[in-house]
Amino acid sequence: MSATHGNDTAWGAEVELWPESQRDWANLAAGAMFFADAPEAAITKELALVRESMASSGQGAEELFGGPVDYGRGVGRRNRAATQVLEGALPFRNAAGAFTALLAGLGMLLVVLGIWTGFADGWGEDSFAGPVLLLFPLLFVLTAIGVWGWLLRTRGNLRAPWAIWAGVLAGVAGTIALMVFLGGFEPEGPPNWAMPIAGLVLGAIGFKLPQGKDRELVDDAVWDDERYFTRASNLLRGRYLFTRDQAARALAEARGHRAQSTSGTASEEFGNVELFAAQLAAAERTVPKRGILLRRAGFSLIVAFFGFTIGAAYLEGPVTAWLLIQSAMWLCLAVMVVFSWRPTRINAEATARQHERRADARTLAGNDED
Repeated sequence: MSATHGNDTAWGAEVELWPESQRDWANLAAGAMFFADAPEAAITKELALVRESMASSGQGAEELFGGPVDYGRGVGRRNRAATQVLEGALPFRNAAGAFTALLAGLGMLLVVLGIWTGFADGWGEDSFAGPVLLLFPLLFVLTAIGVWGWLLRTRGNLRAPWAIWAGVLAGVAGTIALMVFLGGFEPEGPPNWAMPIAGLVLGAIGFKLPQGKDRELVDDAVWDDERYFTRASNLLRGRYLFTRDQAARALAEARGHRAQSTSGTASEEFGNVELFAAQLAAAERTVPKRGILLRRAGFSLIVAFFGFTIGAAYLEGPVTAWLLIQSAMWLCLAVMVVFSWRPTRINAEATARQHERRADARTLAGNDED
């Protein structure tokens, strides 16, 4: 990752052209653009436009464009690559990102569990010994593979994810069977105090790994109409969670128009299929709520499982101070889950998500024009 100050950045030469009194503003704005995922070439271009505006007006950058962070964040978001806009909400967008997310997630889990078991069992104990040492890495790899299947679904591939998820379920069953088979195999594990340190190391390695290049939009220039509209339907269903009927209704007008046209291709008329699907998704008001409900349900199941394990601990006894702390933590989570299911909150989140989709659609329309 490049630094956001000084001359060692891609935009450092441009900053050197600025009046010295304005360079702090330029560096802050450039940093905000960079962390908003703007390409480095776009950062240089935007800074040059601001410098030219200052020269022609005689005013400072803040007088013309406001605070550097807010300006940089807004401009940076508008300059993102199209695939970054389309897949910005995903945990990763390529194999390198998947590996980074895997290491970072596993590291975070080890930190949390290490601290948890340190307080519960003692910092010098080895709570993670025997087959359990294999459990979390295996489950995390399987989880990453499952999320990769979801990523493929968001790109309009609706069949392969089912095969991937079936393989993940088979892997989970195999992992459970392996744990049972190795039940008598009890090598010593690391002390609990070492687990958070190992987690921090894994997280640091994950964030230091180079990120892969963003993919290009799918090349649909020579597709016939049927293939184009089939992919558009799959994108609406996989990426934006339309039902089959909703996708068909959203595409009905475009399909009817193409049925009466004998020239060109659907891509020439409506643009890239991914951008076309994003514009259709931005016009649909009810769909964002479906994804919100699915996420709520998943988190609620996790909290319910957490509560089940705490209840089992009460039955086994004894009741310790640490068990009471766990109960208090679970109670806070349970209250948060209950409040998260309020219709007003869900509707507000769905409205905000739809506004984001419309903003993304405007950004993508600008990218398409370029």
